[in-house]
Amino acid sequence: MLFATTILSSVAAGFVAQLVDGSLGMGFGTITMTFLLGLGIAPVVASASVNVATIATGAASAVAHHRLENVHWPTTLKLGIPGAVGGFAGAWALASLTRLDAATPVTSAILIALGVVIVWRFMQGQGAGHGPIRSGFAIPTGLVGGFLAAVGGGGWGPVTMPITLTTSRLEPHRVVGSVSTAQVFASTAAVLGFWMAVPDTLTVLWPVVVGMAVGGMAAAPLAAWLTRKIPTAKLGSTIGMLVVALNLRTLLATFSVPWPVVTGLYLALAAVWALVLVAPKRRATREAAAQPAPLEAEA
Repeated sequence: MLFATTILSSVAAGFVAQLVDGSLGMGFGTITMTFLLGLGIAPVVASASVNVATIATGAASAVAHHRLENVHWPTTLKLGIPGAVGGFAGAWALASLTRLDAATPVTSAILIALGVVIVWRFMQGQGAGHGPIRSGFAIPTGLVGGFLAAVGGGGWGPVTMPITLTTSRLEPHRVVGSVSTAQVFASTAAVLGFWMAVPDTLTVLWPVVVGMAVGGMAAAPLAAWLTRKIPTAKLGSTIGMLVVALNLRTLLATFSVPWPVVTGLYLALAAVWALVLVAPKRRATREAAAQPAPLEAEA
């Protein structure tokens, strides 16, 4: 009974995680890693298991996003290939070292700031840029994102999404599709790195992995479709708020902030998010009201 409950919980966790990740470009690793660590699983085993599941869910997500024309392949490759290098290196680092979190507060603070910038841009109607698509930041972004995804199980989306959305001039739905597709490269390399680093002692929890993969693959087409349907301003603003929320969680955990304070901060964040969602509509209403009334045609 306990085994069946764990499997069903894994399917549910994978479905929810991929629904968030596939539509907003981040969240699968963070949600599933939290789920596995909550079961008392060791970090190396949990991270390896998450990355194995991500290969399956990422592949299904890539197919769905490609069919809906959400993928900008040059950006995907410039993120994915360095992401594979970073993922492989991160797997070896996690298997070999005991402390890799010294830079976590600084990284989280920077990403929170990027999330705030993204929210502000889309609230002001300055989302996707104009002009040629830029990918100069893609290579270092993929490298860092892949490393953090292997070390922490989650980290690819919270790093690659805000930077790519801020610098590439791609529309939000194409950033989501490109980042989600590139993650397959990073996760595959991370799994390879884990198996090469600790071939005799590494254990992957296959029943849980299969459960998360099945749930994630079921959610992938729906998530990709949602990315196309959510209005650009609301999609971009929500991505920015999710970046803030995920990295705020990491930052607060680093400093052992008491749970009442954490709860209060997240309630405040939820209230701000609600205001952010209605801001584009209010701005559009004001702009429409400011337009001069059309002159009636003379009889």
